[in-house]
Amino acid sequence: MTVTFIQMPREDVVSYLGRAWPAPPGATVERVRFLSDVACGGVAVQSGSQPGMTWWVVDGLIVPQDAGPVPRLEGDEVYDLPPDDSPTEPPLDLAPAPLSAEDTTP
Repeated sequence: MTVTFIQMPREDVVSYLGRAWPAPPGATVERVRFLSDVACGGVAVQSGSQPGMTWWVVDGLIVPQDAGPVPRLEGDEVYDLPPDDSPTEPPLDLAPAPLSAEDTTP
């Protein structure tokens, strides 16, 4: 698996996310472990011979978006947001989301 991060201004990323930001309460989000809490841009993920997918990153988080559910990158922290919360700031004190049986990330 190859992961590439492209840094971009936060306001650009938020505008590209449109209705996907902020994440809705109860959504699954991913904290990208190799990025700071203020990093914004795009994370491109390529696995094997499959074409790569790119997810927007805001404040070090990947939120659900049109590219599909958040990717499960090795070592990253995946959280279910509380039903009454959305990440206008990086989430704190969240319980890790369980990996699903369909997760096939190597």
